[in-house]
Amino acid sequence: MKKWAIIGWVLISFVFCPLSIASSGNPIRQIKTNEKVVALTFDDGPGDFTQLILDVLKKHEVKATFYVLGGNAKASPALIKKIMSEGHDLGNHTMYHDKMRGRSVEKMMQDIQSVDTILRKLGYEKEITFRSPFGITSDNLAIALQKLHKKNVLFTFLPQDWTPISAQKIYDNVMKELKPGLIITLHDGGKRRQNTVQATEMLIKTLKSRGYRFITVSQLLKINS
Repeated sequence: MKKWAIIGWVLISFVFCPLSIASSGNPIRQIKTNEKVVALTFDDGPGDFTQLILDVLKKHEVKATFYVLGGNAKASPALIKKIMSEGHDLGNHTMYHDKMRGRSVEKMMQDIQSVDTILRKLGYEKEITFRSPFGITSDNLAIALQKLHKKNVLFTFLPQDWTPISAQKIYDNVMKELKPGLIITLHDGGKRRQNTVQATEMLIKTLKSRGYRFITVSQLLKINS
């Protein structure tokens, strides 16, 4: 079995098999609604493909949510400011995408607060939601997030866009799971994200033609709240 396939299987097992209700930290995976809305999100940036993603979003007048790594945000402040200036949401994806399981509550809190501090210093004023790397949850993470009054916004599935699959396959993976209130998780950070950029435009065109609206995570969380 190819390495990327094994990684995908491990990630899915973590996402769909949490240790317990308590250890899951009650993460948000989608919003139940009959309204034809979805939240388009991007992880692990900002990176080499963030600007290309921003260009596609601007072209189609779509707002998204970027779950950024603190280290990348610190290294590319201009891109963070560009994301903000174009009306997108920012989220916290930890400093360096380290697995949160096995770390103390205090260490997790320090990591999460460090990213928040970077984003606040760059001028971000909205609520900063959190997304745990790999979708992994734990009792300690749940406690840390409760102490920080922070929501863990995850996903119902992953389209596998970090693997060497085509833009069409990424698109197909999303379309198979399409439903109102879906949180679509793609990646602007990392290498070889050309297919993600292409799939993003394909998804926007199709979903708009089907009457869907793209909203940010902050807007999605207000539905039925």
